[in-house]
Amino acid sequence: QDLALYNSRAHGYMPKVPLRGISVRESVSPLWKKRFPPESKGNRGEWDTDSETSMSRIASIENLRDLTLISPMELLAELEQIDALCVRHRDNTSKDRWCVLWDKLHQLKGDLKSVNIDDKFSSTIDLIEALRGENHPANFMSTWLRIRSDVVSFISQR
Repeated sequence: QDLALYNSRAHGYMPKVPLRGISVRESVSPLWKKRFPPESKGNRGEWDTDSETSMSRIASIENLRDLTLISPMELLAELEQIDALCVRHRDNTSKDRWCVLWDKLHQLKGDLKSVNIDDKFSSTIDLIEALRGENHPANFMSTWLRIRSDVVSFISQR
């Protein structure tokens, strides 16, 4: 009874486990089609194409998992932004500077988590997390160089 009531009010549900690759499409596609049924060409204009054909074509071009991962170029850009902050304010350990640096490191950590397949970045993520705090850590530069080295070596292997 409760399940029937829930299903009548909700569009569906997603499991509380990470979805990978093709399972994303298999999980979301039926819910999407039920909520947004395909319309005929005439109803939406010329640009509308057969959604079934489009989805299968897109899925055959690239694995969906690859579409959600951050690119190596984006990771390099983040490293360069953090490097620039480190160089620009080398001797300044103020709280304001640290807040900006921590924001960038936190963003890098999130991106590394999204590409952390086979736990390749677990130790790097731990290094970033060890820098968390209100003040600029005394060992920041040595830790940053290790983090940077880990990310660059991963990118060069790809």
